[in-house]
Amino acid sequence: MFGLKPIPVVLATLVFWVLGYVWYGVVFMDAWMAGQGIPADQAGSFDIYMVGGILITLLQVVGLAFVLSWRNVSGISDAVKTALTLWFLLALPIIMYAYLYLPAHNSTLLMIDASHLLVGWLVSAVILTVMK
Repeated sequence: MFGLKPIPVVLATLVFWVLGYVWYGVVFMDAWMAGQGIPADQAGSFDIYMVGGILITLLQVVGLAFVLSWRNVSGISDAVKTALTLWFLLALPIIMYAYLYLPAHNSTLLMIDASHLLVGWLVSAVILTVMK
């Protein structure tokens, strides 16, 4: 797959996706739903979106794998630094658009979404590097 090893990409994608399920479906579910204005009785009505979620996660992991490969990252420390830099320069500013332009300026949603991507990118970078 574009010069990338498929097993590390698939594993990193699955781990990141499961992390998202735990992040939004268990740990921060109530705060995220309240921040989005979603009633508690609609908690299970978003299962169909998980298919799209895994595709979005795969794209993120492939992009991260490309950058790690281009930088020839070989150690966990460099992988973490690379993922952290990418998150700070790309993911965080993109997520901040919603915070800045939506009338609610919901700091809780910003923190939940940004921290999910931070942890997901860090874990994925480590998996991709260890299984290189």
